[in-house]
Amino acid sequence: MPSSNTPYQPYATRYVDGPASGPTAAEIVKDLGLEGKLQDKVILITGASAGLGQETARALHTTGAKLYLTGRDLAKGQAVADDLIASNPNGQKPVLIGLELDNLESVREAAKQFLAQEKRLDILIFNAGIMAVPEGRTVDGFETQLGTNYFGHFLLFHLIKSTLLASPESPSRVITLSSAGHKAGGVFFDDLDLSKQGYNPMVAYAQSKTATIHLANSIDRHYSASGIRAVSVHPGMIFETSLGRHMSQEELAGFAPMAPFARPLAQGAATTVWAALEPHFNKQGGVYLADAGVSSAAAEDEHFAGPGYAPHAFDEAAEEKLWKLSFGAVGLKEDDN
Repeated sequence: MPSSNTPYQPYATRYVDGPASGPTAAEIVKDLGLEGKLQDKVILITGASAGLGQETARALHTTGAKLYLTGRDLAKGQAVADDLIASNPNGQKPVLIGLELDNLESVREAAKQFLAQEKRLDILIFNAGIMAVPEGRTVDGFETQLGTNYFGHFLLFHLIKSTLLASPESPSRVITLSSAGHKAGGVFFDDLDLSKQGYNPMVAYAQSKTATIHLANSIDRHYSASGIRAVSVHPGMIFETSLGRHMSQEELAGFAPMAPFARPLAQGAATTVWAALEPHFNKQGGVYLADAGVSSAAAEDEHFAGPGYAPHAFDEAAEEKLWKLSFGAVGLKEDDN
């Protein structure tokens, strides 16, 4: 579990008046003095063709870094790339790669395309995700949310890991997108597809988002000594995305009490961008971030949508168990990695 010392929260005063009063992703870049300063860096963002991914790409493009944007729909991705160049003509042209995380063969092909173009990668952002979808299975037989949000990203990391390790003099970084939703449940190792307990879309979502926290913690534990740091991010409650498109009106109404915790997309992408660029995380990883700060365990009286994390999110035994079983699940041998 993260250190109990006072967590690093440089923007704490900005959030006193609520989530929507926090910094935007663009402000983070400006505050760190990185506009146009990262021309030699390479960044890959999954799910960059809409929502949080698009806003994250918009801010990071202003740093001058070379962006690789992945998504299922390359036409949407091209529209995002065109918009980035139009708003920042001096930036590098983004590179698009098709990627369907619910299909491991697509993940392998995307990794192959990236490796054919780059020898190094400085920042890898696992932004893509789905939420509360109807019961189903991925092409490879995983429960849909766990397969898409976790297993696809696990495989992608290992396939392109060599590029993250290519610049030990300058630590690379992996950011996984989690959610306050992880608090609703951990990883059910004896029931990963939830068939025994009966499928509940939000429990499946919680499992997948706990898994993404475990992924960041495991990457940091296994590779920090080799120059890869990893953190997980709760972007906050954001109602402007299509993430809840599979939910009924009744289910969506259940989110009404969380309205005070909502924030616009520009603020929602702030913590991801901060996680990607803040120098502090060259020396600290394996932490959960929210409100552009390092979070602590949620207090008993904290609202479900609040910035704290559930105790089950930081369980080294569970993290290692998931890490080890994932190799075989995606067709890798642990000895090869």
